[in-house]
Amino acid sequence: MTPDLTDISSRLACAPGIRSGSADGAVAALSTSYRPHRLHLANEASALDFRHHAIDCEEASVNFLRYGPELTVDAGSFDTFYMLEFPVSGGVDLAYGDRRLGSQAGMGLLLSPGAYIRSTWRADTSQVMLRLKRTFVERAWQSYTGDAERRTPVFRAEIDLGSIAGRRIMSLIGLIVTERLDESATPSSSMPLVNAVLQTVFEHAPALSAPRVESTLAGAVPHYVSGFRKLLDNPANLQLAIADLAALLHVTPRTLTAGMRRFTGLSPHEYLTGQRMKHARALLSHGDMSIAEAAKAVGYGNAGRFAACFRAHSGMNPSRLMDARTDAGGHFE
Repeated sequence: MTPDLTDISSRLACAPGIRSGSADGAVAALSTSYRPHRLHLANEASALDFRHHAIDCEEASVNFLRYGPELTVDAGSFDTFYMLEFPVSGGVDLAYGDRRLGSQAGMGLLLSPGAYIRSTWRADTSQVMLRLKRTFVERAWQSYTGDAERRTPVFRAEIDLGSIAGRRIMSLIGLIVTERLDESATPSSSMPLVNAVLQTVFEHAPALSAPRVESTLAGAVPHYVSGFRKLLDNPANLQLAIADLAALLHVTPRTLTAGMRRFTGLSPHEYLTGQRMKHARALLSHGDMSIAEAAKAVGYGNAGRFAACFRAHSGMNPSRLMDARTDAGGHFE
């Protein structure tokens, strides 16, 4: 019997998760889990009912996601993962590169890396989602095709849950959730089930194209947009101002801003701030720096301003990460 999406989502609600009525809190939570993005409420007066629950499966994660009111998500492109999305209720309308797609109960989507994604969630939409690491999919695809080069397959997006493939995928996701949340079961890897999902995708969701990894990474975006993001992969550049970063790319800040907003949905400042907070979290969680030292390392001369920005971005005070270092093993959830 194919597991019902409602049943799967109910089980996922028992997994670790985050609830928030704040758009900033929702953005902070998902920017860490997925990628930096922006939210635009259709009605600014609407109250958010954000919920995100996730089960980690090594190279993948099963997620339950809900926002509540109608809103639009500017997500840029999924450069590090693939995403399978299945509405439990409501549905999503997407601008997916130069295409327009829609999902609803019974019709899901498989989103591949590369295309710019802007999605409008209808009111009262909830989704069960399977996130697959890009490198994992690329390696599996190379093994499946026997290609000498590693490529980034771009699959047909629509998945009919009434089809053989759709029913099989939902059955496998249901098994992953059941096994991972069964406290009486002996802990084991969910990767055989994740691999079975991927095999089903390969067999039933045709790859519309499979460019070389290097081509996909370069993408169709302007060189200065991809260059800006590459610059900020180096922590040493997090201390630089936007004007200095633009100068390194031989463009004006205005040109950089226009390109970043068009191709990522974020301004250069928003992207820089996200990268600064991500690096600061790593420094405070696993290093031995003080808050003032971490602030300076990511470009903030004022520790108080850094702490306020960190709190707005992550929903917590940086001191919580420092306190966690004194816990047994220094582990922080």
